[in-house]
Amino acid sequence: MNEVVRRVPPRLPTDRIERGPVRRITALGRSSAALLAVGIAAVALTGCSSNPNADCSTALKSGQASSLVTATGPIGKQPKISMPTPIDASTSQRTILTEGTGEPVINGQMVEIQYTLLDGQTGQVGEKGTYGGDTTPITIGNSNAAISKGLLCAPVGSRVAVAISPKDAGGAGSGNTTILVADIVGAYLPAANGAVRPSVSGFPTVVLAPTGQPGITIPSSGGAPKQVRSEVLKQGDGATVKKDSQVVLHYTAVGWENKNVVMSSWQSKSPDIVVMNTGQSALNQALPQEVLKPLIGQKVGSQLVIEAPANGNVPASAWVVDILGVR
Repeated sequence: MNEVVRRVPPRLPTDRIERGPVRRITALGRSSAALLAVGIAAVALTGCSSNPNADCSTALKSGQASSLVTATGPIGKQPKISMPTPIDASTSQRTILTEGTGEPVINGQMVEIQYTLLDGQTGQVGEKGTYGGDTTPITIGNSNAAISKGLLCAPVGSRVAVAISPKDAGGAGSGNTTILVADIVGAYLPAANGAVRPSVSGFPTVVLAPTGQPGITIPSSGGAPKQVRSEVLKQGDGATVKKDSQVVLHYTAVGWENKNVVMSSWQSKSPDIVVMNTGQSALNQALPQEVLKPLIGQKVGSQLVIEAPANGNVPASAWVVDILGVR
C-alpha cells in the first residue's frame, strides 16, 4: 500500500477488493458477508462540531473469551495463534493483543487488514488472508457489526483478537463462537484533511458536516456545465495521484438540473476504490473520466469541487471528491 495514513468451520465472508483490477470477491464470506462485509444535496449541513464517527463508546470491551487468545509474530505476517478449546462467548468481545502506534481507527474509515478466522469450538482455521500478499480492505461500520466494533478505535498497527458470539455472526455460522485475529496494517483518511483554500466565486457552494460529508448547493444562475471545471477546496500533502493509480475516494455528485444526489460513496457508508485510467469502481460500475482527470497530480488529503457535463447515464453534475489514499 503506497499511502498509509499515520500508518471445517463455516466461512465468514465479506466483499473483498483485490489490488490490480477492482473486482468484488467473497473473501470473508457473503453468508458471512455478514461478517467482513445520507442523502444530502443542496443543503447547508448543521450539527455538533466534533466528529461523531470518532466516538469509541460502542467499541467492544475486553472479555474472558477474547483474553484467552494469544498471537505472536510480526504485525502483518502470519501469526502463531494459541487458544484453548472450546471458547464460548455469549456476547462479542475484543482484546488488543498488540497495541499499534498509529491513530485510532474510526467509523466510516477504510482500513487494510491481515486476518485469520478460527472456530472457537475446535480451534480450526476456517479462513485467512494472504499474509505476505494483498491485504484486505474493510470499512469500519460497514462490515459485520461485531468486527467493526472489535476494530473500532484500535490504533493502526494493532493486532486484535475478537470473539464473535454466534448471535452476532450474521446467521452464517454453525452456532459456535468465531475467533478473529486481525492485524490493522494501514488506514486511509476518513475524509480530506488538507489545508483549506480560498473559495472561487461561480462554483457550487460546499458545506461540510462534522464527519466531512459534503452538502452541495448548485448556483441559481447559469446553465448546466458544457465542459469540465474544477477547484481545489483543500490542498493535501500526501502521495500524488497518477493516471494509472488505484485510489481511495469519497465523493458526492448532485445533478445540476434536478438537484438530487446522483452518486455518493458517503451514502454507501464506505469510501470507494477506483482505478484512475479506467474509472473502474468498487461501489459503482465506473466513474466518469471527466471527474477523474482533474485528480491527476493532486495529493492525498485534497478535496476538489468539479463541474462535469453529462456523460451517458450520468447527468451534468457538481461533484465533491476527497482523495483519501493511493493503494
